[in-house]
Amino acid sequence: MIDILAWDWNLRVAIGNHAVTRPKARSLGLDYGRDFTIHGRVRAPREHRGKSIKVTLSPFGPKVRFGRGALQNVGKLTILPEGSVFEFEAVLMLPEAAIASTASSLASTWKHLQIKIHDVRPSGAEASAYFFQASIHPNLEAWANAD
Repeated sequence: MIDILAWDWNLRVAIGNHAVTRPKARSLGLDYGRDFTIHGRVRAPREHRGKSIKVTLSPFGPKVRFGRGALQNVGKLTILPEGSVFEFEAVLMLPEAAIASTASSLASTWKHLQIKIHDVRPSGAEASAYFFQASIHPNLEAWANAD
């Protein structure tokens, strides 16, 4: 579980590779996109409490598929090397259709982000799901606030 400290809705512009850039994101040879960047602090599990994390919500279009024969995860969590600005970094996929409601909810309601991980290894883990919350659910209070 992560406490959301700050967020931004960035515009990313780069020289595009039209072979891999989706058509809606192309303009005059440029690849552009709008990613959400969240700066947070780990609340739980307890052994990582207080560590900093940068989370990028990267929008994807309707052609992306999940499940059997397609993507198996919604993102990944990486442990960053010592001396980095953040101790963890996560990149999570966000449906394009959820961009407006995500911006509105981050600005008004959401205070916590919970990432469900699996396939944990020394460099990080895969993310199978994530959830935003305005408050900590009573069933998770002891876990999120354990000393």
